[in-house]
Parts: sequence; C-alpha cells; structure tokens
Amino acid sequence: MNSFNNPIFLLKVLKSYFFEINRLRRLNDEKLRKYQDKRLRKMVKFAYTVPLYHDKYKKEGVHPEDIRGISDINKLPMISKHDFKKYYPDGIVSSKVNKNKLIEITTSGTTGKSLSIYVDMFDIIAGLFGYVRSIREHGIDWRKDKITIIADFAPHTVESGYIHKGIQPRFSSKLFFKNLQWLNTNDPPEKVIEQINKFKPVFIGGYVGMLGHLALLKEKGFGKDISPKVIATTGSPLTNSLKEFLIKSFDATIFQSYGSTESGSIAFECKNGNYHVMSDLVYLEYLKEGRPVESGEAGKILLTKLYGIGTPIIRYDAINDIVAPSKKTCSCGLSGELIDRIYGRDDISLYSPDGRVILPASFGEIFSKVLYELKTNKLKDAIIIQHSLKKIELQVVIDEKQRNIGPSVEKIFSVLRQGLKEKLGKNVEIITKEVKKIDREKPRVIQKLDMKKLKITGYA
Repeated sequence: MNSFNNPIFLLKVLKSYFFEINRLRRLNDEKLRKYQDKRLRKMVKFAYTVPLYHDKYKKEGVHPEDIRGISDINKLPMISKHDFKKYYPDGIVSSKVNKNKLIEITTSGTTGKSLSIYVDMFDIIAGLFGYVRSIREHGIDWRKDKITIIADFAPHTVESGYIHKGIQPRFSSKLFFKNLQWLNTNDPPEKVIEQINKFKPVFIGGYVGMLGHLALLKEKGFGKDISPKVIATTGSPLTNSLKEFLIKSFDATIFQSYGSTESGSIAFECKNGNYHVMSDLVYLEYLKEGRPVESGEAGKILLTKLYGIGTPIIRYDAINDIVAPSKKTCSCGLSGELIDRIYGRDDISLYSPDGRVILPASFGEIFSKVLYELKTNKLKDAIIIQHSLKKIELQVVIDEKQRNIGPSVEKIFSVLRQGLKEKLGKNVEIITKEVKKIDREKPRVIQKLDMKKLKITGYA
C-alpha cells in the first residue's frame, strides 16, 4: 500500500511540514531541550523492542524508565557498526514493525566498509524536510524555485533509497516535482553541466568534488545559462579556497550542509555562516578519550537520531567524524546547538610523524588546488596509502582525453607532493604513481600503520 493513501500517515506528513520545518524558529532553547527529552524517551522505549538495543541495554542493566531526558543519555551504551553488522538484518528492526514495509539503505562505503540499515517512509520525509529547512533559510522556495540536486544514485545508497525507492514511486514527478531536477554525481561533469544548463536552476545542491569540477567547466565557458542564486555543498568539508572558487565561478551564495546516511540532515550553515545543528532531529555528543570536549575543541561525535521507526540510531559511534562544538550564539534566530568546525572523518585520515591527525578537511585542500590553481580536472580519481609515518604512496587516475591538455601530469604530481609534505612534514617520502583504475569499493585512504601504537597530539 502506498503510504500516502493512508490518511493517518498523510496527516502526519502535513503536520510535519506545517509545524516541524520551522521548529527551530518557533522554540527557544529551553523548550527545545524539553522536546529533545521527550523524543529521546520515546526513541529509547522504541529501541527496547529492537533485539540489538534490547540485548545491549539488558546487559548494561538499563531500562527505558531510567532515561528521563538528555541528561541521562550517558547511561546508555554506545552502539558500533560491528553491533549493526552482528544483528543485521532482523535484529536491527523492531519486533513491532514489519521489515518488509521498510526501505533498506546502505552507507557510502568511503572506508571500504559499507553498512545497511532500515528506514521508514516518514524517516525519508523528515530527512527531506530537514533539507527544505536549510534551503528555506537561504531564501529558496522548494515548491516554486527550480532546484537541481546532484546525488549519489549508485545502487543501495541513501539517495537511491530516499528518492528511487521512497519518493518517486509514491509521487507523480510531473505533478509534485516538476521544478526539481535529480542528477547523478557519478556521471561525467560534462554531462551534468549540460543537463543543468538546460534546466537553469535557482538552487544547486551537490557533492564538493562534483561542484568543483562544474566550477572549472563554468570558468572554461561551459554552462553559460547556469546562474544559481544559492549552492549547497555536502559530502566533505569545503575548503575556503575552493569556496571562493565556487563563488567566483557561479556568482552565488555558498553554504555547507552536513549529514550522514544513518541520520539524514545533521547541520547546515545559516546566512551568518554559522553551523546550526538540527537539534530537533538529532542530538550530538562530542568526546575525546571518553570525555566531553570544550567549546572549540575537536572531538569524535556520538550520534542520536530523535525520530523514525526504522533502525534506531542511539549513541552511535561509527560516524567517525571529528567535530568541534561551539558555545557561541548566533543572531539569525534559530535555536539549538552550534558547531565550530567539521574536520572530517578520522577513519580516512593521515598521520604525521609528530602525532597530528591530518583529517579530510586538511588534505582536501591539496586536491582542491588542482582545480582552482592548475585549472584542470584531468585528475579523475585518487587513493592514498600510508605505509608508515615516513612514507606515503599516492595513486592517481588521469583522464586520457585530457592528458595533453593544460598542465602536465608531472606538474599535478608536483603540486600534490608539495601539498602533502606541507601537511605531513618535509622528511616524509611521497611516492606518486599513475594507475589505470582504482577500485571504488576500497577506502580512499588505506592505512598500514599500527593504530594502537600511535600517540595522537592533535588534529589538523
């Protein structure tokens, strides 16, 4: 049965649209905390009907009645990716929910280790409404303005689950989404920019890498009719230099959107440039060596999702993002927590001889230079192998069609080597190697270090 033929579900969706999108404007921080307390109680009670959580809570001697709100959240055990894999498939859904009515989605597998979880149709709607909230804050009307979303539509990804399995089969695209254009980030940038040029959107949302390639093509004269007012980036931290390159190429407002497969929307930048957590949808903890960090201090996040009847996400520790919270305030009028900085994932990081963790936000700057300094997108793919603290191997795939156009391959290698040495130290050996193909199922960074022997001194 189509969920939207169910009047109860439809009323729930309408209520969500009219009341929940603006919740961070309607509620002050005190009322928002009460709302979080209520949602956490409900989610913990629901999780107790899920075999994974029931077993973990019982082992820890925790009962749903012990959790009265956010202040009690540390009584709950952390949940790992291993836990999900161990109990998959039937043990990660509630005994009160028909699994066949849920939609299975899979994490991107950036680290080479994908994970499958389940969401319900309202999960999908709430996640999309979170995105609608972020673009509305930047003056975009999703019902009237032309919107282009460049998503990862590879099989089993969250975007495929949300759109191809969830939204599109239940809605008429011509009736409801005639102002929306869905494009695949796995397509060649030349194809993507041609499609955008025909559509002429007011808003473009997409992955940082693809948007960087589109900006370069735009600068070279492609996409003459592309003139968006706003662009939202996602997928990885946006460096300041690449942001300026996007602004210059598109003459648009740029903001970052932060989310995960497991939870959907997590945070976004407001017009003031501050990162606002979707505090009514998720609750974040920031820990370093098991203790909460201070404002501005980097820590690994624990994620709790405050809605849905699919796989519960409560104190989940495998997002692996390093994030610094902020206790500052913002004048934009939104309630909830702020984020100072998103560094990126610590499981796709490099390590310097002096103990610093070089996170994606940092070494992403190196690859961005190929776009905005060398003005080329002939670098199709790359993978980094860290053999030791003193030896890094960089494997890259070059676009054969562009091999003899623009800067030489050796010039690209030189920029990458210099950038990595600046981040890791001048005494680190950087080996650059051209390969024909890279296995996309492998992690982007392959670590051969003994992580247990590393002494971490900080993040960069």
